[in-house]
Amino acid sequence: MKKTLLYFFLLLFTMTMKAQTPTDIFFSEYLEGSGNNKGLEIYNPTNQNIDLSNYWVLRFSNGGSAFDDGGSTHLTGILEPYKTFLLINGQTTSTPTSPACSPILQEMADQLDGVYPAPTYMNGNDAIALVKTPGGVPPNADMSNVTAVDLFGQIGLGSAIAAETGWSFVQDSTLTYNGPNDEQVTGKVINYIVQKYATDGSSYGPFWMSWTSDHSLIRKPSVVKGVLINPNPFIVTLEWDTVPAVLDTAGYYSYKDIWTELGKHACVADPAYSSIDENTTDSWLSIFPNPVVSESFTISSDFSVKEVEIVSVIGQRVFKQAYTNGQFQIEIEPVELQKGVYLVKVSTFSKDTAVKKILVK
Repeated sequence: MKKTLLYFFLLLFTMTMKAQTPTDIFFSEYLEGSGNNKGLEIYNPTNQNIDLSNYWVLRFSNGGSAFDDGGSTHLTGILEPYKTFLLINGQTTSTPTSPACSPILQEMADQLDGVYPAPTYMNGNDAIALVKTPGGVPPNADMSNVTAVDLFGQIGLGSAIAAETGWSFVQDSTLTYNGPNDEQVTGKVINYIVQKYATDGSSYGPFWMSWTSDHSLIRKPSVVKGVLINPNPFIVTLEWDTVPAVLDTAGYYSYKDIWTELGKHACVADPAYSSIDENTTDSWLSIFPNPVVSESFTISSDFSVKEVEIVSVIGQRVFKQAYTNGQFQIEIEPVELQKGVYLVKVSTFSKDTAVKKILVK
């Protein structure tokens, strides 16, 4: 039987047999934006220079268990300790079906990816692996000469994800949302995978539920090693956060084409991490409990709160309240929030504003 990376990653590596000590590079940011605005950031959590010529990025397209359809890219250069490396989609001209990557994004690259089907042509339902080979030789088709370094997604899902949107942050949920003509549509997330079509078979699914498409994701600061076991299922929130949303020109919150965090990464392995963490601009605001597991939660601020607004990930305002009596701690009573991610915007009388993300379970 043909040996593939699916089986390679299923070898019995044990992630808990030792303390989490940084030993190798890993993916630190994932960009899946509009068109071909796509890329991957790689971080070195060690105190040694790492020669990237020994490493390859592989894409397992549409649930595949081999990388032949998804492409492979040989990395180049030296990655210094606690620094990042950006591999960005390399398409510079547009075709009727495939737009060029943004030249602004490409200017940020340490290396431009190759032609299609290169790894940075992912579209949300592709697993992406970081591997190394002896002397940087090309990976064998049967993966017999590679060492696993990191993995984003789940390899070998086949038809379970081949035609679907991508991985979500929730499991086995039925969702009701507004369709293109404001009609009510029902869609499903099955084992963290967002279904492309709604339950009526003709409407399209809730694309906004997929964190791996049209999103920029960043690795949690606590992660210091790559994933060496093919996860089943792949739960995005275990090691990844969305990069904070921005308001688009229409006034809606958007998670795609956000590149503000590129070229830097906060990681506990970095000796300077504590000072980075202490200087976060929104440290004056906290929300608890988060995830929200009851019918209420509390906002605590170092400054008197003027207004609180809660917005869903599709830009729908679900709560807005002004306050006039200089409160520093506010309990948000039941708002009947459905399960999912929301943005809580807090404005103060001192003209400070911060947006925090909450997960309602």
